[in-house]
Amino acid sequence: MSNALVLFMKAPRPGTVKTRLTARVSPGAAAALYRAFILDTLHIAQGIAGASLYVAWAPEDGLADLRSALGDPDVKWTGQRGGHLGERLSNAFAEFLQNEWDKTVVLGGDSPLLPRAYVEEAFESLDRHDVVLGPAEDGGYYLIGMRRGVKVACRCARLFESIHWGTGRVFRQTRAAIRASGLTCHELPAWHDVDRPADLDRVAREIRALRAGGDLSTGRCTESALAAAGRGGIPA
Repeated sequence: MSNALVLFMKAPRPGTVKTRLTARVSPGAAAALYRAFILDTLHIAQGIAGASLYVAWAPEDGLADLRSALGDPDVKWTGQRGGHLGERLSNAFAEFLQNEWDKTVVLGGDSPLLPRAYVEEAFESLDRHDVVLGPAEDGGYYLIGMRRGVKVACRCARLFESIHWGTGRVFRQTRAAIRASGLTCHELPAWHDVDRPADLDRVAREIRALRAGGDLSTGRCTESALAAAGRGGIPA
């Protein structure tokens, strides 16, 4: 059974990532925080047994910046192709399904404290379901996965059409598209992205709770970036 875990990530350039955080921090600080988020996401992904790890980069000229930001990890690289998120996801799944991966899971880089067990559950659920979705509390989703099969391959693109990307309707519309396509779906527990200033406070509280519970590694880069932002130590 061949499994691919694909991390959708952007080059952490000021003014292009986590722009809603700039209501509280500078564009440079927002970019540094995003770099911390994707480093912690990479750490989560590296602990998933039995999965080949890919990083799908954006924008088109962002590969060198992203490799540098991640410390040039031992992963395979693939470019995101498409004008909007739906096209990029559709193209990614088409590529991996055509290359005969049995299970492909795509994970975003906005949830640095995501429990690793959720990603493991995603792969396990694809033994029984065509699609797996991880709903985000803001109405989007933090994870989507599919298994190989003629039915899935033929209907894959439909899951990304007529979706109002960037709105609170994304998860609901995607779930409806899955049902309309006659595919089965497993839903993971809901989780949260880090997009708004209030999300930073929430993540800081969750990190403190993790440390109090003896977890000294989850979200370590995010913890350091939050501390630097609080001290004004991240350059604009």
